[in-house]
Amino acid sequence: MFRRFSIYGPLLVLTLITLVPFVYLVCSAFKTRKAFFSSPFLPTSGLFEIEATTGALGLVDTTHMDGLQTKGFTLRVAVHDVRENRVIDEAQVIAAVTRDDNPDTEEVEYSLKLTDSKGQPIKGPPDVLSSSQEGVRYEIAEGNPRGFLGIAWGQLTVHHFKRLMSEQNFLRNVVNSLFIASVSSVLATLFAAMGGYALAKFRFFGRESITSAVLILLIVPGSLLFAPTYQLLYWFGMLDSFPGLIVPGLAPAFGVYLFRQAMISSLPDEMLEAGRIDGCGEFKLFFSFALPMVRPMVGTFILITFLGAWNNYIGAQIIIKSPEMLPLSVAVAQLRSEYGQDYGMLMAGTLVSIAPVMLLFLMLQREFIEGLSSGAVKG
Repeated sequence: MFRRFSIYGPLLVLTLITLVPFVYLVCSAFKTRKAFFSSPFLPTSGLFEIEATTGALGLVDTTHMDGLQTKGFTLRVAVHDVRENRVIDEAQVIAAVTRDDNPDTEEVEYSLKLTDSKGQPIKGPPDVLSSSQEGVRYEIAEGNPRGFLGIAWGQLTVHHFKRLMSEQNFLRNVVNSLFIASVSSVLATLFAAMGGYALAKFRFFGRESITSAVLILLIVPGSLLFAPTYQLLYWFGMLDSFPGLIVPGLAPAFGVYLFRQAMISSLPDEMLEAGRIDGCGEFKLFFSFALPMVRPMVGTFILITFLGAWNNYIGAQIIIKSPEMLPLSVAVAQLRSEYGQDYGMLMAGTLVSIAPVMLLFLMLQREFIEGLSSGAVKG
């Protein structure tokens, strides 16, 4: 028991540590601008607070109130006698946040109007909020949006995501990335499986030479191929187009060799011979026998190629020039400015960019694990 705890305990701690940046990313994508730097994760101060010097009730932050016309909040303010540890008085205050648009400056100002429980307006700080007495502590007892776990859930906002979709046209970039990554992963998996099937199960002149060439290509850095690939795409007129991003990665050497090894270990020659005797053609043998036998490897390679195409930043930056055709990786990088950073929108864009990959991994995690472990088990 102690040995198991000594092994899995540190692993669990390291796993939780690696999750901290992701949790911070998720929290930051929903925080308002003012709460972004005031709290490491989720904000703990609500929409309202009492000024320590004047006792006035004011708004903490209004950056997430875009589109708000009028909204009422019912607060209960308690006054405590610190010396006797008892509540001196209570007053119910109705706080209404109103929006004032200034067409001359295109600015929006928010004001807080207070009324008592009878509906009478309070022009200044009420007597119960006066801080002139000594030994008195003031507290918003009810109504402040600070709830479960002491978190001010009312301070969270989806304003950054709305700005991404409206101002940055992020939805178009998401569709572009989904199209490029989906088509690239499916076609690259298909052609790599065909190449690996041919090298594993066919006897033809030059097979060993082609296999050796595939192995040599595995050690060639991809960055060395940018210049010749760009020149070929220029000759074929495929620059600034989706095929220019998809076609160069249709038959990766890594995938061809991976499927060759999988076909050798998982696909018996006797099964193919039996299919040929029954009259099956080569394409039917491939799709009906070969691919189902290496299904874990198919799921693994689809996930690998999808992730590579989804995060392809340098290739997309070189080939794609039209703003409406940019994938999500380039669009997220362009959220950074030379003169300032909108960290909330940057974190929201990053969260949008990793969400589809996480969803795909959850869908294919079983095949991914089986594909990685298939080569370690002798069957």
